[in-house]
Amino acid sequence: MKLKVLLVEDDHIQRENARQAIESAIDAEVETKNTEWEFQRDFEAIAKNPPDVAVLDIMLRWANPAADMPIAPGEVTAKPEQAGLRCARRLLDDERTHAVKVILYSALAKDDLSADPPKGAECLSKDFDAQNLIEKIKEAVLPVTSEARGSVRE
Repeated sequence: MKLKVLLVEDDHIQRENARQAIESAIDAEVETKNTEWEFQRDFEAIAKNPPDVAVLDIMLRWANPAADMPIAPGEVTAKPEQAGLRCARRLLDDERTHAVKVILYSALAKDDLSADPPKGAECLSKDFDAQNLIEKIKEAVLPVTSEARGSVRE
């Protein structure tokens, strides 16, 4: 059975590089969203069929610029740099998705990453080849995989 990964990244090059890296290193199906608005709009569908792992950029744009783009709510305009944190909190606070492993994957410095992460979220700085991300995803799902086989992780 394929691992389900939700990747929320607004930079199309980084999103495609991460998606390709994940799919080539792990037997995974990667669903992508490229804005906070897309994540919020699609949350009910995400909650009905949750991913195993969510990889969230922290500094996401609210929506792609367009004449008919949705208006950002007050919390978004007040703290636009915390879009990924809001997405992480929504996943971790909802009973249907609280078991999803959340990885905050950002170009922010390590100190900035760990300033205010939601409880239960892992923080990881982006790297060029995404190898650290692949390892973090494997670590996140290893306990689930081990339990499914009946073995104990040491």
